Amino acid sequence: MEINVTDKARNIIFFAVAVMMYYFLTQEINLGIFITYRHAFALVLILIAIIDFLRKPNIARGCVAAKDALVFSLPMLVTFSVSLFIWFANQVDTTVISRGLSSMFFYTNMFSFTLAAAAFLYFFGERGIWYNLIAILTANLLMIATIISKNGLAPYFSEFITLIKTFAGETGDIIVQAEVHELAFCIGAYLIYMLLKPQKNKTFFVILALSAFCFLSAFKRIGIIAIAVTLVLGWLLKFTAHFSKKAASGVITLITLLVIFSLLAYIYAIKMNAFEFLEQLGINTSGRAGIYAAVDKYYEFSPAFLGNGIGALTYHLNTDLTAGVSAVHNDFLQYYIDLGFWGYILWLVSITLVRTLYFGRDGKTENAITAFSLILYLIIVSLTDNTMNYPLLTTTTALLMIGGGFNERVRNTEYKIFGHISAVNKKAKGEIFS
Repeated sequence: MEINVTDKARNIIFFAVAVMMYYFLTQEINLGIFITYRHAFALVLILIAIIDFLRKPNIARGCVAAKDALVFSLPMLVTFSVSLFIWFANQVDTTVISRGLSSMFFYTNMFSFTLAAAAFLYFFGERGIWYNLIAILTANLLMIATIISKNGLAPYFSEFITLIKTFAGETGDIIVQAEVHELAFCIGAYLIYMLLKPQKNKTFFVILALSAFCFLSAFKRIGIIAIAVTLVLGWLLKFTAHFSKKAASGVITLITLLVIFSLLAYIYAIKMNAFEFLEQLGINTSGRAGIYAAVDKYYEFSPAFLGNGIGALTYHLNTDLTAGVSAVHNDFLQYYIDLGFWGYILWLVSITLVRTLYFGRDGKTENAITAFSLILYLIIVSLTDNTMNYPLLTTTTALLMIGGGFNERVRNTEYKIFGHISAVNKKAKGEIFS
């Protein structure tokens, strides 16, 4: 009985910390270095998981969670390794290297959010996927409730309806407070996951409806486009897999390679002033044409372009008073300029192909479709912002990718190590909507 009470208290504490991680997502802690409360709470989640492991170790679950988290974090390792090579090969100025090393602190923090996802899975197994979603929704609904308490229920929903009707063409002072970008993109990833893997019960549809409401309250147009494109491809792949899993896997690999090529072509299009052309056609690029023109001098579209390492572009924009911009607001262009032609391709491969093949290994086509869909969603929403480096979105996408088939991998690992499967891993389930 004591163990049950302890475990329940542990779970409640873990969940409460997770809610705070999503609720206090922008507030900074004044420590002389850039760190937010969400970073601190992510570290607390990891610490709780470590303490629990030391108290009552589940070796198989810990090994699988840690290994999968490392694979998911491979792009961060690629970024660091390529940067080291560039710094030594090109004899880059020490001030640029110093800026790059400071950027690595940020990527270390990003790794902590991947480990936070691993902590969820260590605690709850595949059910950690849903507990994370409930934590996100709890935090988001608390934010919305606070806004409503200050402004009134009727004014909030009046602006909400206007927002939907005008496809975010008209917003109000009240509803704009609910536009929490990071949470919206996290929920968008879950909407894809749930619509690709629907469950036939009332609780699931309640959670789905709440997720849709929170997502629409923030109403990110690029998010809606990303969800629509991703779901169409995801459903087509599931339809294909119904007849031939081998064919579906081949199509996933082919499309992934096309995505890599397209993201390389995307850089070429920017270099060829495609966004200026869009402006001439009367299409509003939200100032991106001017931003891309300002950074044009810092790179070439050529296999000979090696880049200057991570953080180089940020350094140049902060020191070059003639640039007129402080950030490029485009993850792909920034990585290309920093990592160079070949480093950029290697980074793209680590984000797309490696993750898809790894999480869909051993013929797990459904997991491959999920991973591919989430990667595509992440790519699309990152085309117009630095979404790729949103910490909480990292936790969410890591959970959804690693979580597919997690319990089965744990059981297989435990059997290989010990020759049997423990009761806790044998009874582990993936759904909570029963």
